[in-house]
Amino acid sequence: MDVTFDHILAARKRIAAGIYSSPCERSQALSQLCGCEIYSKLEFLQATGSFKERGARNALMLLPDDRRAKGVIAASAGNHALALAYHGRELSIPVNVVMPTFAPLIKQSRCRELGAKVILEGANIAEAKRLADSIAATEGQSYIHGFDGPEVIAGQGTIALEILEQVPDPDAIIVPIGGGGLLAGIALAVKTANPRTQIVGVEPARASTFKASLAAGKPVRVEPRPTLADGLAVPEVGARAFALARDRTDRVELVEEEDIALAILRLAELEKGIVEGAGAVPLAAFIAGKLKNLAGKRVVLVLAGGNIDMTIMGRVIEHGMVTGGRLTQFTAVISDRPGGLADLAAAIAAAGASVKHIDHDRAFGGADISTVRVVCTVETRDAAHIADLHRSLQDHGIRVLSCAVVPGRG
Repeated sequence: MDVTFDHILAARKRIAAGIYSSPCERSQALSQLCGCEIYSKLEFLQATGSFKERGARNALMLLPDDRRAKGVIAASAGNHALALAYHGRELSIPVNVVMPTFAPLIKQSRCRELGAKVILEGANIAEAKRLADSIAATEGQSYIHGFDGPEVIAGQGTIALEILEQVPDPDAIIVPIGGGGLLAGIALAVKTANPRTQIVGVEPARASTFKASLAAGKPVRVEPRPTLADGLAVPEVGARAFALARDRTDRVELVEEEDIALAILRLAELEKGIVEGAGAVPLAAFIAGKLKNLAGKRVVLVLAGGNIDMTIMGRVIEHGMVTGGRLTQFTAVISDRPGGLADLAAAIAAAGASVKHIDHDRAFGGADISTVRVVCTVETRDAAHIADLHRSLQDHGIRVLSCAVVPGRG
């Protein structure tokens, strides 16, 4: 079936009792960072941590009683599975989910806690879907597509209805792209209700199926590489989603892993929000300098999800600090006699930097036993501060052999 604006309006009424109308708040800090008036649609505050609940609940509520009794199945990297598990429990509908083996542990565990049967299969969504399709055919369960089902697309479009009520006449809405269902729903609703608002899609460069499909004029398959935005790592955009979104999307931008990591860090620091990579790509596009044409405009970022493993979060924070020039590492040669380490510490302190860790390397430092090679990890403010640090080291006569990290984006 075709998805229309009326389907989105009906979905909003249908799911209203079970879905949180998330805030869309103006952020002074992000506005300053991005150079425009930024509003953040906080979909990571949904009960299961993502926008996927909207489409999942709409699809489940539209099932006839006989299909509800047999249960549903889906292939999902996590957020769609979580949404089905949560709302399946709420609506007393059995749920089975097939997740790729790379699916974050937190999402696997939470699905089980919500009562869903979790099956791990395949290296990507396509491989997981093959098994899910087989189970659906064998056991008579209804397959709920995570991004291309019409009921799911209509449910995701309800986000746009809320945004247009919460933010007066936005100039642009920045939307993450995975399989395209979120983009399709939002684009359809916005271009119907407020066509002057730009729709900008953002994909990880390592999984750019929508942009590749635009170039080909039809959905094409790509081979996603591992990405922090694991929820967007879909091999092929949905055919229905692509048809709805292609002519309603004003532009599509790609972001690199460094930009995604830094966006996650900035959202944690500035907004006190834990946002997963898939949800952080709208901000990543600003950090990467891809949206300079929106300077001074009123812009909404759809922060679509917040389900990230804390172990990954820790690594992302450190990597984001490195990329932003907040951490640097260098190797230097200092005297191995009394006072040598003090001279190094004085040079670092003179630059206003802070030592995080120092390793001494005597075994591989060369034949001069009067010196020692040290590897220093230092906390700094930004790229300019790192330059100040290296000038201070030079002024104190400390020879720097290498700098392991060159800071990337701000």
